[in-house]
Amino acid sequence: MLLRALQIGLSFTYVIYLLRHFFNPSSPLASVTFHVYMSVALIFAFNPLDWGPDLKRWLGRTVDLGCLALSISFVWIYHLEVGRLERHLEMIDPVLPIDLFLHVAGLVLIFEAVRRAVGWSLLAVVLAFLGYAYFGGYFPGWMAFPGFSLSTMAELISMKTDGIFGVTATAAINFVFYFVLFGTVFTFTGGGALFIDLAMRMTARLKGGAAKMALVGSALFGMVSGSAIANTTSTGVLTIPIMNRAGYSKDQAAATEAIASTGGQLMPPIMGVAAFVMADMMGISYGTIAAAALIPSAAFYFALYVIVDLRARRFGIGNVPSELLDIAPVLPRLHLLLAPVAMITCLIVGYSAPYAALVGTVTALVMPLLRKSTRYSLHQLFDSVLDTAKQMAWISAPLAAVGVVMVVATQSNLALKFVSLLSDAGTGQLYLSLLLVIVGCIIMGMGLPTVAAYIIGSLVFVPALVDLGIDRLAANLFVLYYCVLSMVTPPVALCAYAAAGIANADANKTGLLAFAYSLVIFIVPFGFINDPNVLWQGTAFEIGVSAAGMLLATFSWAVFLMGWMNGKLSWFERALFLGVSLAMILSPTLSTPWSLTLVLALTLILWRFTLRPRFVTA
Repeated sequence: MLLRALQIGLSFTYVIYLLRHFFNPSSPLASVTFHVYMSVALIFAFNPLDWGPDLKRWLGRTVDLGCLALSISFVWIYHLEVGRLERHLEMIDPVLPIDLFLHVAGLVLIFEAVRRAVGWSLLAVVLAFLGYAYFGGYFPGWMAFPGFSLSTMAELISMKTDGIFGVTATAAINFVFYFVLFGTVFTFTGGGALFIDLAMRMTARLKGGAAKMALVGSALFGMVSGSAIANTTSTGVLTIPIMNRAGYSKDQAAATEAIASTGGQLMPPIMGVAAFVMADMMGISYGTIAAAALIPSAAFYFALYVIVDLRARRFGIGNVPSELLDIAPVLPRLHLLLAPVAMITCLIVGYSAPYAALVGTVTALVMPLLRKSTRYSLHQLFDSVLDTAKQMAWISAPLAAVGVVMVVATQSNLALKFVSLLSDAGTGQLYLSLLLVIVGCIIMGMGLPTVAAYIIGSLVFVPALVDLGIDRLAANLFVLYYCVLSMVTPPVALCAYAAAGIANADANKTGLLAFAYSLVIFIVPFGFINDPNVLWQGTAFEIGVSAAGMLLATFSWAVFLMGWMNGKLSWFERALFLGVSLAMILSPTLSTPWSLTLVLALTLILWRFTLRPRFVTA
């Protein structure tokens, strides 16, 4: 009962403070210190230790309450000390004992919160960087550097708007919070269920309709969620059982939902946390990033849709049973869609991202009240506040911890040294360097959440890609795309684990299968590396032609991987589709090679659907 009271009190205090911050901002250091340690306290409240019955259970509760009390006390101590810290001159003014205590004890609290939120994978990486900061002099060769003292680390990490209070934490309170709030309110007031029903209406009667329903539903839900885990749990409870009944195995159903939900992190207008961090780190508007991601995200889901369709036609599975086609009427609920429409309109017109999200939130609260059938209860509103606070906590503690990595990587020059190594390994060759970056992103993704993998990747990979002449935005999105696969890359595949839990499937098999499904989108990032028009840069004609070329190349890549189009392909035909997809992606749009490849692609499709059947029959 005490923990429940703390959950409610902390959640409402946190949400109300951040809403007040929008209308009456506090100083950056005051707001971000409140945000970080309130997030830590929320994790201790929502995820208490489970040490079994009797004495161990009471011991665990004592630890929880102690961590909670210390976290809340840190909020108050920073509130009292923020004036002094804002006047503190780095490397000139002394570091006081209270500063060292806040640094050491604060990191312990954050690290424990990270362990509870995302496990040991991210924590191990952060601890490795922290160890490198103190003992850099013991490392051999290019990794060696003098190391930092405890007081220097306190100044760099815990005493200014850097480190745990740096760009990752400020992005959370300046951007992420407002979109998480919109997503939870829209979901709890009926918008999430509407998206699933719309997906069912659109795809249920198609070949492979069960899996297509999961793709469309996850894409729609991803537009307002941006969280792969929330996407998986919200849509998966409905789509996975239907896929099971349509002939997919438990592993296949869970893997399909996992990779479909993962794409929600790339789907405008909200995308995922990494996109907000990207906007803050690059110093550009979030709207620019959302516009740039529009065509590549469409290609992501188009590729998955094609591979699902081809698999359904080849193996004869995926049709939704007729008894499940009884769907609640959609028309009486269409007014709920005005909430995301209002938010998107504000972004297009040029309002700030937080303002657009708040407009969408208010609209999501008002629209359901217009019809009796869509009205919500106060209990649903109450739950949405708790869910907003919980989601923010699970996002924010890892973001704060990644700030340690950012400080160590930059202050020790480790990032610059790695850029030099990557440039030497790639020998100045663009595509070899890109392949090395892909390998690095996937390796990081095996143990880190998307945002952590992206931040580290942006530090160590993006500068090298920019040195090779790649546009900075394209380089960041390239790294983001492959880091997104962290959600379905074993051994730490959070999306796959969530989907496997819903399906009662094997988590590792689900992760491996979802990663195999993701191969169909591997070609997409190369498209915007070679053609900036894909990132919404150029005239309407150039953007349209580039988008069509990317979709055709993606379609050919999916056909190559599946080896099926109106019948099984020969190895020669598969090789032709492979060549077509690569040539269209790597050639400049409307160049002679691109145009010739376009003709060849259309000829191959015509051959498979019209000429070959006649030729074989004859």
